[in-house]
Amino acid sequence: MISPHSIITKGDNILFKVGDTLDERIYKRIRKFISQNTKDGKVSIDNKQLAIIDDIILKEIKDSGYNTELNNYLALFTQLENAISQEQAEINKLRVSSIKELWNRSDMKKNITQRVIYDLGQTGIKDVFVKAISDVVRESSFFNLDLQSAEDRLRTKLVDDKYSQRYIKQTTFDALSQYDGAINNEVRIAYDFKIMNYSVNTIETSRPICVHLHDDLGGKVTDVQLKQVLADYCPNGIPSEKSITYEVHTGEKKVAKRGSGMIEGTIFDNFTQLKGGWGCRHRAIWVRK
Repeated sequence: MISPHSIITKGDNILFKVGDTLDERIYKRIRKFISQNTKDGKVSIDNKQLAIIDDIILKEIKDSGYNTELNNYLALFTQLENAISQEQAEINKLRVSSIKELWNRSDMKKNITQRVIYDLGQTGIKDVFVKAISDVVRESSFFNLDLQSAEDRLRTKLVDDKYSQRYIKQTTFDALSQYDGAINNEVRIAYDFKIMNYSVNTIETSRPICVHLHDDLGGKVTDVQLKQVLADYCPNGIPSEKSITYEVHTGEKKVAKRGSGMIEGTIFDNFTQLKGGWGCRHRAIWVRK
C-alpha cells in the first residue's frame, strides 16, 4: 500500500499541474478584457464590467480542468485514512477497523473536510481566490493606469508571483498534512501514547523546531520532551521571537527566530496536526514505544 507521506505529496501534484498553467490563462483573458475597455489610453471599467471579471476568472478555472482534478484530489482523503489505519496497525498492533471507527467519530474529520471543500470548492474559490485577483482591478488606482501599466500590475500578481500555484500548492498540501496529523492525534488521545516519531528527513529550509525535533533529538520524543520544546519555541502558542543558531543536515549554520514558520496558536494538543507550520513536510506519529 502507498505510504501516507506519498499520498500527501501526490495531492500536492494533482492540482498543482492545473495551477501551473492557470495563472497565464487568467492573465491573458483579463488583459484582453481591459484592452477592450479603455478611454484616452487609460483603463475605463464600470461596475457592471467589474462583475464580468469574476465570471472570466471562474470560466478559466472551469476550462482548465480544475473540477475534474479537484475530484481526484478529494479522493485522496479516503486513501490517506486507509493508509494511516494500516500504518497504525503495523506500528502499534491496532486493528484497522478500530482506527477508522475512531476517526469517523471525530469532530475533526468533519471540520477539516468542510474547510477543504470551502477552500477549494466553488464558494471558497470565489470568496478568496477570485476576489484576490479581481481586487487588483477594483483598486481605485487601477483606473488611472495606462494600458501597459495595468497589464504589468496584473502580470506581477498572476504570472510573476505565481498566485494560482501558490494558493493551490499551500491549500492542497496543508489540508492533507493536517488530516494526517489530526488522525494521529486522535490515536494519541484514545490510546494514551506518550512517544512521538517525527518522521521525514529535514531539508535546508526546515524550520528551527523541526530541525531540533528530528535532527537534535533523533526524531523520537516523549510527550514531556515535546512540551518542553514547545515552551522554548512556541510558548503559550506564540512563536518565539528569540534568535537561535542551528545547523541543518548539510552542516550549514543558520540564524533565525526560534518560532520561525510556526502557526500562532500551536500548542501540545494540536502540534501533531500543525507541526512546524504551513507547508511543513514532517509527520508526527504517536507510538507505544
